[in-house]
Amino acid sequence: MESPVNVFLERINKLRSLADKYGLESIVLRRNPNLAWAIGGRVHVPLTLDLACFDLIITKEKTIAVTNEIEAPRLIVEEFPPEIEVITIDWWESRDSKLPTGDRIGADQPGNSRIDLGSEIEKLRQSLSESEVSKFQEVCKDSAVALGNAIKLTQVNDREIDVTARIANALWQSNLELVFIGVAGESRVRNFRHPLPTDAKIGNRVVASICARRKGMIASVTRIATFEENFDSYKNILLVEAALFDATKVGARFSDPIHAAIKAYPEFGFEELEWQKHHQGGPTGFAARDWPANQNSQQLIRTNQPIAWNPTGNGWKAEDTILAKESGVEILSVDPNWPALVVAGRNRPAVLRLSK
Repeated sequence: MESPVNVFLERINKLRSLADKYGLESIVLRRNPNLAWAIGGRVHVPLTLDLACFDLIITKEKTIAVTNEIEAPRLIVEEFPPEIEVITIDWWESRDSKLPTGDRIGADQPGNSRIDLGSEIEKLRQSLSESEVSKFQEVCKDSAVALGNAIKLTQVNDREIDVTARIANALWQSNLELVFIGVAGESRVRNFRHPLPTDAKIGNRVVASICARRKGMIASVTRIATFEENFDSYKNILLVEAALFDATKVGARFSDPIHAAIKAYPEFGFEELEWQKHHQGGPTGFAARDWPANQNSQQLIRTNQPIAWNPTGNGWKAEDTILAKESGVEILSVDPNWPALVVAGRNRPAVLRLSK
């Protein structure tokens, strides 16, 4: 197993090679997903901001973090590899004044005459190394198990926020940060595709979706539980998902799975334009989605690239985090204790039948 420092240096050297490719003196990282990938750790304070609590300057010889006196002690002890030098500023100062500018400097976002390398840097983290795959597998499995264990405790008189509280507790107990949660009961599940939890009673069905993070890596999972007798139509959304999986091939364009889903929706009983009511997912790993893939996406699917597809329709949703492999997709967010059914040769999560 590679040491954390070696993994860090491997990632930094990729950035140095990128700088050499464009004849640049250094690269500045400011965005949360890129910094989380670079250091393999936590880079945020508020969960809701894209900008992190430090910036990273990668030169030919050094890696330098710029942060304030509030964050520096914790980052040095708990997050930063020892290779990182730290510039500390007063909390009322702006970090901008410490960052290099000009057209010999690359960055992961535009500004200050720096060369925008955002899309190039994103590509560097899209194909996971073997050590990254191992860590990501753990994050995905632990996320699925925590979500599943929480949903199994659902009671018929629960509100959406009651279910949400159990899920949040289960994730934190597993050392997973809650980046996103959507919970919908029977009264809202057909009306809203991103159902932020409310105090509405869940009724006969609950659909819960999460994005959970550990050390920068994010898993996306959805599970469904019901008190209903008949939920046979759920399999139809899994058949749409199977079309997405089948078309997820290394070297294919991201538009290919989307076109497969567009064809599958009406084939399996959904409205022809169902795909237009919600995005179908896209590349993930260090962001909930780097971007939602669409019918025009020309980006190529890469080996060991994390992806989360999330087809929805008629109150149903399918979502797990997968890895694109030469041999096909590998489903990572698997809970061995959740009921399963076989769809297109793959074990997929069933609807959990709850008892009143």
